[in-house]
Amino acid sequence: MREELDKKLVEKYPEIFRDRYGDMQTTAMCWGFECGDGWYSIIDTLCGLLSSEYRYAKEHYDDLIEWKNDTGIKPWSKKPITDEEIAEAKQKMEEEREKLPIAVQVKEKFGTLRFYVDGGNDKCYNYITFAESMSAHICEECGNPGTWYGIGWNQTLCDKHADIAYGEQAAEYRNKTGEFAYEE
Repeated sequence: MREELDKKLVEKYPEIFRDRYGDMQTTAMCWGFECGDGWYSIIDTLCGLLSSEYRYAKEHYDDLIEWKNDTGIKPWSKKPITDEEIAEAKQKMEEEREKLPIAVQVKEKFGTLRFYVDGGNDKCYNYITFAESMSAHICEECGNPGTWYGIGWNQTLCDKHADIAYGEQAAEYRNKTGEFAYEE
């Protein structure tokens, strides 16, 4: 993945990619995102889902702090904001942050996305599984609809990028029947 897209993901989701520049003895994220630019949107959407509860709790906490400093009241109820409410919101935010999975490797393998994490729960793993399965239908190079190609190196590519990579073999592969027509 291009450096600029790598940087955007790390800046947007610092909690998930906190080990992006970590030691290679502790994380494979030190190598960056080992896939094409076409899967940027899949990874971005996945990280948005993985971090949604944390971001909601953080936004609530930040809002309480801002309102406390501005007027001292909640805009929707006109009731004073208490220190207890702020403490509860902060605790909730910290709990949600602790639940976030930490990416240890993001790469292409056998033509589809692999998103390996440390931590997380069943909901996180369901999101990851869905994102990985979607990558089998999205061109890794450009993000357009794609087909999984099992010609030599397995890849998911649109027709244009498959033709560039495989030439006439790509057209022959597309003409075979079945969802995954392996080379004979």
